[in-house]
Amino acid sequence: MRSNLMLLMAATIWGMGFVAQRLGMDHMGPYTFNGLRFLLGAFSLLPLLWWLKARQPTVTQGSHRQLLVGGMLAGLVLFCAASLQQVGLLYTTAAKAGFITGLYIILVPVLGLLLHHKTGINTWVGALIAMAGLYVLSVTDDFTIGFGDLLQVIGALFWAIHLLVLDHYARRVAPIRLAGVQFVVCGLLSLAT
Repeated sequence: MRSNLMLLMAATIWGMGFVAQRLGMDHMGPYTFNGLRFLLGAFSLLPLLWWLKARQPTVTQGSHRQLLVGGMLAGLVLFCAASLQQVGLLYTTAAKAGFITGLYIILVPVLGLLLHHKTGINTWVGALIAMAGLYVLSVTDDFTIGFGDLLQVIGALFWAIHLLVLDHYARRVAPIRLAGVQFVVCGLLSLAT
C-alpha cells in the first residue's frame, strides 16, 4: 500500500510540474526558467552533498574525471531535453506535454536495444499502446502533428537518452554528485542561451 501511495504521489508531483512550468513562463522565457530551475536544483543538493561528504570515501582522480565527464554529458543531454520540453510548452498544453514526455518510458528500453540491453514483450505492448495514445492525442484530422507536440516527442527522445547516460555513469560515480554537476551544467547552458 505504501509503495503504491508513493508512486501516486510521485506521479502527481511530476504531473503538476508541467502546470508550474507553463505558468512560470508567464513571467520569463523558457531558457531563463530552466536556468533558474536547474541552478536552484543544484543549490538544493548542497546540504545533502555536505552531509554525505563525511559518509562517502574521498573522490579519486579517476572517479573525479568520470564525474566531470558524466556530469557534463548528462547536463548537456538534460539541457536539450528540458529546452525542447520548455519551448514546446509555448505551443501545446501541459496535459499533452506530460503525456508525450512520458513516452520516454517506452523509448528507454527501445534505445537500450542499441546498447544490447534485453527487453520483453511487455515493452512492445506498452509501446504500441503509447503510440496509439500519442496518435489520438496529437495527430490532427489532416494527419499532421502540432509544432509543440513535435518538440515534446523529440524531447522525450532526449529524456530517454538522458536516463541511459545516467544509468551508465551512476554505477561509476556518486549519483548525488553526478546530479549536482548535471544540474549546474544544464542551468548554466540554459542561462547562456
